[in-house]
Amino acid sequence: MESLRNMLKGLKPAVLMVMVQVAYAGVNVLFKLAINDGMSMRIATAYRLLFASAFTLPLALLFERNKRPKLTRRLMFMEFLCGLFGLERLNLGTAGGKAKILGTIIGLSGAALLTFFKGFEVHIWPSQINLLHHDQNEIVSPADHSEKQRLLGVLCSILSCFSFAFWLIVQAHMGEDCPSYLSSAALMSIMGAIQATLFALCVDRDWDKWKLGWNVRLLTVSYAGIVTSGLVVMIIAWCVQMRGPLFTSVFQPLMLVVVAIAASLTLNEKLYLGSVLGSFLIVCGLYIVVWGKSQEMKMKTELVQSKEDSKQEDQPEPILEVVVFNKVHAGSS
Repeated sequence: MESLRNMLKGLKPAVLMVMVQVAYAGVNVLFKLAINDGMSMRIATAYRLLFASAFTLPLALLFERNKRPKLTRRLMFMEFLCGLFGLERLNLGTAGGKAKILGTIIGLSGAALLTFFKGFEVHIWPSQINLLHHDQNEIVSPADHSEKQRLLGVLCSILSCFSFAFWLIVQAHMGEDCPSYLSSAALMSIMGAIQATLFALCVDRDWDKWKLGWNVRLLTVSYAGIVTSGLVVMIIAWCVQMRGPLFTSVFQPLMLVVVAIAASLTLNEKLYLGSVLGSFLIVCGLYIVVWGKSQEMKMKTELVQSKEDSKQEDQPEPILEVVVFNKVHAGSS
């Protein structure tokens, strides 16, 4: 029973990270719908972080009012820039370290295969829902996507990956100065809301674009703010502290799989052979990395246990100490 409890406890970070990727996939579908409705992504980002701040700040004030860290200059600087660097130890001499490298390579290969290779179309679902209410091929014309726009999109995607990687790394450092996840998430949301709102106000000055009604725009920004920028940020911060930034980031390709499935079901997007094969490689790579990380955690636990056992063996028995003291005392008297 104890071993089963420990196994479930060890699986908790992995299960939470799978849920995180499902949440990210949902926000991708909603952003697609919001863009189709004509919403500016700058305004959507500002509202997203405003909703996140409104959600996380009361929770932090309520549940962490007695254990919040002091707002030092260093903490505020880390929250604002999110730019410190670290690296996780790979431990290439161990089986776990080799598994992490191999799993990461397999996962990235699967992501590349899913993104760049199509192959023949695969029909899996008997019926599909098209929330966009039109065919994707009907609205996309060659003039809409010039070569410069495609290159700009690729560059922005790469920069986004680096930015997210740096953000994951800083979470490992943030845990040392700010172990309170609610307060950390609230501070990050507030800083991001200030930055995003100021930027959006400088570019989008038409107030009609900022209006939110009871439509997909409100659903998108509220879901993105409360779930992905609120709950998900707290979960990721906890998982980084428990398993490290590499473990957390390796789940990112899984979002491609979930998005491909969700878009195929709800947006009438097509699935291809490359999507299926890439998804299979992503899942295999993810399993290998998780296995490698579990081996490392097992080795660390055994090492700590052995150190504690050696300390206990080095300590003299209390009974022997009493006996020695009584003999010495009797001889001196």
